[in-house]
Amino acid sequence: MTIDFKVRLIPSTSMLLPIVTRLELDTSTYQQLVQESGDMDIWLQDEASGLEFACQLNSQSMSATPEGTNTEHALYVLIKEWPADSSATELSLVFTQKVKQVSVPEDRKYNPWRNTYGVFLDHQEENARVIVSIEGSLTTRYMYSPFVPKPYYYPLIGPKGHTLIQDAPDDHLHHHGLWWGHDDVNGHKAYHEFRREGRQTHRKFLALFGGPVFGQITSLVDWLDEDGGLLLQETRSVRIYNMPREARYLDLHTSLHAVNGEVVFGSTKEGGFPFIRVNEQINGFHTGLLTAASGNTKEKGIFGTVTEWVDYSGKLVNVDWDNGIPPQNAHRCRNRDVCTPGQ
Repeated sequence: MTIDFKVRLIPSTSMLLPIVTRLELDTSTYQQLVQESGDMDIWLQDEASGLEFACQLNSQSMSATPEGTNTEHALYVLIKEWPADSSATELSLVFTQKVKQVSVPEDRKYNPWRNTYGVFLDHQEENARVIVSIEGSLTTRYMYSPFVPKPYYYPLIGPKGHTLIQDAPDDHLHHHGLWWGHDDVNGHKAYHEFRREGRQTHRKFLALFGGPVFGQITSLVDWLDEDGGLLLQETRSVRIYNMPREARYLDLHTSLHAVNGEVVFGSTKEGGFPFIRVNEQINGFHTGLLTAASGNTKEKGIFGTVTEWVDYSGKLVNVDWDNGIPPQNAHRCRNRDVCTPGQ
């Protein structure tokens, strides 16, 4: 069975594979695709070569308010390869449908997610965590126990199955993989984890879903002072794409909401949205190298500057890799040889 739409795909000369592309749809087209796809998975197929591309319709944006996510109408397409024998500069694609693959983790296995499909989110409420797997392999975990000072993501599995980030190293116990914090919010501290300091508390999920192209976790987080008073609320989104270990790709989006009066962030070097504590082997004291869009390198050359992106590269267990983090807008960098990027 086919859907009566066609898509023309024209690659840029600099396109690197694999890649995810986003097609923005008008409301009527989106609703028609949803209706016609029914309970089936939809794919795009190249008419000439027969090559197929996984697709995912999505209506939940990464941006959100405390009441819920904002709306988008988009089709995301995962392009893992290009027709090998094709010299065409564009592809003409038609929609096809397949029986939806249902992912169910296996009970009491070392890898319960090995037979899951696409980006799968296993929400374990009793453990206050969400396990994220890609094509059956662990990728990261969202940890949100009310008994820890802040929610965070750890690990982030990359090349050869090794994590690219680090949790609670002995020199900075408050560094938890991928996390958020600030040391001066209306004069209150929500950064370190000393006694009588503020904390961040996961309140609820605004979006929690997986799919053949990506999964998304959007959480509402309360920032509290040392007495439990509400400083602000944050809507925090992480989108994890169905990419191989050698090409991990995450989108991050955060919005801060002054729901309880004015919020002022003081001037401090202890603040980041987000922080990324990298694996010990690839920090600046070992094999790691920070490079900014300006060409400046290392903590000394980048700390406190404004840059469009920061690349953190290094050698991890005899595996060469590069990890670029390019925000859409330039930000002032709060980077160290052990973590990046902060702002």
